[in-house]
Amino acid sequence: MKHPKMNNIGDKEFLFVVGAPRSGTTWLHHMLSEHPSIVGMDNELTVFSYLHLWEARFKREKSHSDQGHWKQGAPLLYSEEEFDQGLRIIAHDAYGRLFASHPEATHIIDKHPAYALRLPLICRLFPRCKVLHIIRDGREVAVSMISAKKRIGFGSGEIKGASRDWAQHVRAASASGVALGPGRYMEVRYEDLMARPGPLLKMIFEFAGLPLAANEIDRIARENSINNKQVSSGNAEVNTLRGIPDAIWKTKLSLEERWTMDRMVGDLLRSLGYAEPGWWAVRTGDKAKMALYPSWKKLMNVAGSAKHAWSTPVVIPVKP
Repeated sequence: MKHPKMNNIGDKEFLFVVGAPRSGTTWLHHMLSEHPSIVGMDNELTVFSYLHLWEARFKREKSHSDQGHWKQGAPLLYSEEEFDQGLRIIAHDAYGRLFASHPEATHIIDKHPAYALRLPLICRLFPRCKVLHIIRDGREVAVSMISAKKRIGFGSGEIKGASRDWAQHVRAASASGVALGPGRYMEVRYEDLMARPGPLLKMIFEFAGLPLAANEIDRIARENSINNKQVSSGNAEVNTLRGIPDAIWKTKLSLEERWTMDRMVGDLLRSLGYAEPGWWAVRTGDKAKMALYPSWKKLMNVAGSAKHAWSTPVVIPVKP
């Protein structure tokens, strides 16, 4: 039975664009939003970033209650189904307000990188939604994340955090996609979309159930080309490198950063077809340089700890 506070927004088709930060989610979202039957916002709504926090709190308190630790919070008043219904009401209201700006639309689109981590919740509240996952070479993502941190204060500013964030988002979205199946989940490579946007946009629109004339697809691709429009605070300094395979990460990542990234997420880079074993050794002698790196790093850490201990004054308590 439909809740009296629910609007009819659940009857619309929902398309969620997900992916790791700096993977092209904003670019793809902008292109899809130009379809006359789609309504979306230029800015990110982050609806499920709010709802996830409430869901996590509810689950934590319910777990404590079920294990007999203590009883408190919303689980005292609501079942899981009732709490989910409350979250659904909030989401429907938010998207209802968005839909009101374009009531002729048949599809609602939303995107946020963190949605890659929230797909189980999203698909539970909108069980007919479709998910579009854009994947980009993690090495280029890392370069963009580090650059964005310096320029606009967003994201991970070092290689370990960037590698971890990229892998976490890609793995989470891919795992959810397996559960959804090909009818509701589609993966697209950022590099393929850059190389042949027209044919891929056609496939994406058809996946969403929104076919579009070829001349309109070509117009959208042309007007949103990186040469004509740069979105999501992109780094224009690397534009000259975009047409050269692997030039961005080879130029912008140091040997230590490449080696570190391979140790952390090299398996994922290889499984996605982005890298071969030993990819991080770009120049002759790179492998030899890094052969002793772990031992040298440990030595530096020990030296740093010793220096800190030596420079820290010893406080001797004085007896009263």
